[in-house]
Amino acid sequence: MGANLLNIFDSKDATMISGITDYTWIQLLSEVGRDLSKWPTEKHFSSWLGLSPGQNNSGKRKRTVKKKGNPAAGQIFRTIAQGLINSKNIAIGAFGRRLRGRKGPGVAIKAMARKLAILYWRVNQKGLEYAEKGIKKYEEQIMIQKLKTVMKLANELDLKVSYNQ
Repeated sequence: MGANLLNIFDSKDATMISGITDYTWIQLLSEVGRDLSKWPTEKHFSSWLGLSPGQNNSGKRKRTVKKKGNPAAGQIFRTIAQGLINSKNIAIGAFGRRLRGRKGPGVAIKAMARKLAILYWRVNQKGLEYAEKGIKKYEEQIMIQKLKTVMKLANELDLKVSYNQ
């Protein structure tokens, strides 16, 4: 099955993205199609899927907006994201769990689904070689961000920080 899909997509393998299997790839092919060039950017693609964040409120007023695009294809990415949040050894799953703790499960699933859709668009349009770096690399990046934040705050408060690794 995988060889046939690679022939259809000119040897651009979407299964290198965490969570995308041959079955979900076939589902995406049936909903989205083979040619993703009709969306000029990854932002257009994620918006068409209904995965882009909306700005439909201002102060007290919350507006309802008619949704366009293909909610079935967006739902495929949401299902993949839900499975990745429950995985323990994948970096994108760690991102989703961290976001779920701060913003809630609905926001985390939508954000992860959007991230997956962008990766899918990049693989099919740009031929991006996406490789899972692993959860250790993700945790190292988070530690570096936290260290930068602490150092910035220490400089603002004229404090000395000693870092023992």
